[in-house]
Amino acid sequence: MRVLITGGMGVIGAEATRKFVREGHRPVVFARHRDESLVADILDKIDVELGDILDMPRLLQTIKTHKITHIVHTAAFVGAVSAANPALSVQVNVMGMINVLEAARAFDVARVVYTSAKGVYGPAEGEYGDPTYRPVHEDTPKNPKRIYDSAKLMGENAGIYYAANMGLDVVVLRFATTYGPGKTARHGNMGVTSQLIEAPFHGRPFVIEQGGDQRDDFIYNKDSALGIYLACTKQNLKSRIFNIGSGKGATLNDMAAIVRRHIQGADIRIGPGLNFLKSPYPMCSIYDITRAREELGFAPQFDLEAGVADYLSSLKRLKF
Repeated sequence: MRVLITGGMGVIGAEATRKFVREGHRPVVFARHRDESLVADILDKIDVELGDILDMPRLLQTIKTHKITHIVHTAAFVGAVSAANPALSVQVNVMGMINVLEAARAFDVARVVYTSAKGVYGPAEGEYGDPTYRPVHEDTPKNPKRIYDSAKLMGENAGIYYAANMGLDVVVLRFATTYGPGKTARHGNMGVTSQLIEAPFHGRPFVIEQGGDQRDDFIYNKDSALGIYLACTKQNLKSRIFNIGSGKGATLNDMAAIVRRHIQGADIRIGPGLNFLKSPYPMCSIYDITRAREELGFAPQFDLEAGVADYLSSLKRLKF
């Protein structure tokens, strides 16, 4: 298997890159900018190609040159910048996916794995929100509110269309609330969990006014990478769309308690209540991951305790 990972130096992409290396592969990372901070220690085990997913000739050239057999598409236009530039968000997140699909079709790529987002489901209201938290299934109705999430759903639909009509094998992954190194710098205010861990690690206080009681499904990015790897390698799948999460609910207070056990004197102050993201609508939910367990063989390897411990260890290694 020769895998191309678009956005392979990003928060999730870097962990996917690392996972393929651990499994004995030499992935090709396709990135618009060369930011090696999350992959600095494995640069001798990967190939890096600079390029924009909107640059179709460059994408085709890369696939041809490296004889790519599988593509993991994690590259995206995210965060507040995406919200402020809806036209560009759609162009990058939708047309970028179309380019990946067309390029994959041109070179008979065996499978495309597309990383989507929990926001495609929209507000976590009614039985899916506090206090009942009915697990969100892949068939739960979709109602995205942000332009990023709408574009992600469009990307999903494009992938399913190509699978149904163009003979291309496409698998879609929807991640729960991810956490891992790099999210603070790259995802801004959406990286609350990373801020909670990274601030005490660097000797800074972490203070948030509300949300300490909010339950959410937190998945460590090494488990996100596991889901990506399995989605690339498992054969004879019945489904094309999978939730990747922990399948359990936890709070920021739970995470803070773990950080305090690892960092003596950690200054963490979290206000009570819900909605730690201060979103105009509730975004926190718990995933049903039955389909991923049964078809992909996915089982999270990191509970919250293990995830936080590994995160802190990674910060020391990466000097991030």
